[in-house]
Amino acid sequence: MQKKVLCLMGLLGLSMSDHALAESRIWNFSGKTVEGEYINIIGDKLVLKSSKGKTVKVPLVNLSPEDREYLTLLNAPKFVIGFLKKANQRFVETGPFIENVDASFTDYEFGVRIRQDDRGDYNYELKVEYWAIGNEVKAYGDKYILLDRGESVFTPMVGNDRSHVFTGNAVELMQHVTEGEKRGRDYYGYVITVTDIRGEIIIHLESNEWLWEKLEQIKELPVGAFFDKSGLRCHPTRPKPTRY
Repeated sequence: MQKKVLCLMGLLGLSMSDHALAESRIWNFSGKTVEGEYINIIGDKLVLKSSKGKTVKVPLVNLSPEDREYLTLLNAPKFVIGFLKKANQRFVETGPFIENVDASFTDYEFGVRIRQDDRGDYNYELKVEYWAIGNEVKAYGDKYILLDRGESVFTPMVGNDRSHVFTGNAVELMQHVTEGEKRGRDYYGYVITVTDIRGEIIIHLESNEWLWEKLEQIKELPVGAFFDKSGLRCHPTRPKPTRY
């Protein structure tokens, strides 16, 4: 018996500028410079707050190419991202060490779908990464597992319909009953990040907030490693002692 499930999880539409932090910098225009903090763009003018606290308006056409690129990255279009989870469940007959409950295997394939949510020109490469997380069956243990990780790069263009889809490696999870105790592994959640050419994470999406908070620790783990809720690597839960 087999079951197939295909899910698109955690759709999110965000502008990169939703995550951008304004900073004071030197702007170059028409042979002049001004130090100021980006406020917004009104019509064809850039609005800055100068180091003296005054409002300064600069025609966009007068900005240097470097400043125009900075503004493009700061005010990038909105993107919709989603986590892909394809599952195929199958059952096998019990063996000598498994009680009269068939063992179940679930074959997973994880991935990400991303698309630009408008038709504005961006034309900068983005790196999209995901981490797929599993956990021990709750009745048995409380550890987590890095099931898979994947990354891909794409540049939103007309030729690719400003969208991109990629998937990772096949992952097999097993559950069974031994000595009256359910054991095995389950799918738990995910983290997705999108990084721009500056090396800044401009969008992130996660199934559980703590996974995002511990992502730096999770990044250091190899696929298949167990970890606890602090994000630190650990051993899987040991079976309970057998009594004779």
